[in-house]
Amino acid sequence: MQLKSAVQWIPHPDGHWILRNPEDITCIQVDDFDKQVILQLNQQPLTNILAEYDLDLEDLQNLLKDLAQAGMLEGTKPPKAKFNLLSFTIPLVNPDVWLSRHIDKIRWIWTWEFGFFLCAFISSSVAVWLASVEEVATSHQQLFTAGKIDNAIQVILLTMLVIALHELGHAFTLKHYGGIVKEIGLLFMCLIPGCYTDTTDQYSLVRRKQRVLVVAAGVLIQVTIWALAVWIWLFSQSNPVWHQISYLLMVAALLTVAINLNPLNKFDGYYLLVAGTGINNLRQRSFDFYVDLLRREEIEEAVETQWVLAAYAPLSIVYTVWAFSYLMSLIGNWALLNVPSF
Repeated sequence: MQLKSAVQWIPHPDGHWILRNPEDITCIQVDDFDKQVILQLNQQPLTNILAEYDLDLEDLQNLLKDLAQAGMLEGTKPPKAKFNLLSFTIPLVNPDVWLSRHIDKIRWIWTWEFGFFLCAFISSSVAVWLASVEEVATSHQQLFTAGKIDNAIQVILLTMLVIALHELGHAFTLKHYGGIVKEIGLLFMCLIPGCYTDTTDQYSLVRRKQRVLVVAAGVLIQVTIWALAVWIWLFSQSNPVWHQISYLLMVAALLTVAINLNPLNKFDGYYLLVAGTGINNLRQRSFDFYVDLLRREEIEEAVETQWVLAAYAPLSIVYTVWAFSYLMSLIGNWALLNVPSF
């Protein structure tokens, strides 16, 4: 029983170690003591390890289980995610080779000079949009009060474009920092389609800033698209086609930003909160926090993270109940209007 030869030890500034499996793209976090135990796995029998490190058999079994589930040990593979009708994914492509081929052409995007320019560009777009709020309202009224099916189709198509660029933002940013992107595909939540990029390898990045940028890259792409659409809309008033498309692109970008930034679903807002707080598996740990509290067991979470865990679970439950109730009311209202037997 030993680690795979490809497994890497990455020291973390906080004093622990990240064990990275680049073959299956998995990471686990261990402390110095666990590292010493793991390094002895192929050196001596388990009974000797138990005696030398004064370990309980259960503790060693739990450590080996964690290693096996992450595919860190020879002959093990991470278990495949179970199918869940409420949330499932369909992988489409492995983009890693293509990303590696093109990443050097666009590394200027992550320079501070470009970041400064992007902030100035977005700020000026916001100023223009606020100064033109009456014209924006007029465009909205003209396009959406008529209820044309063509407008809805255009918004859907533009939203698909925004989402595609959004996912590429995640993928290229992780690749820029040396990560592996093994999947881009379709995501279905409550049968509502979307897209996803597997950025699991971001957990091998020791700098929190880098992990935050990997998660934030998609939203930054969306905001940049919105800012660009503002200027196209402003200067295309003499061209009805471009004027309409640019406004609908603004709508598509803002709509996806609003959905993505919700931290109570596992979209970008959630992973931004995880990256910003450093609390991995935030949702599960929040519910486990209340389980330990109700059982009157010792809470092992750090004091500085307990308030985040205490707040997240109840807010998540309230939001889920509201979202499900709202969805059911929409379905009910549609049924009443369109199905005679109702």
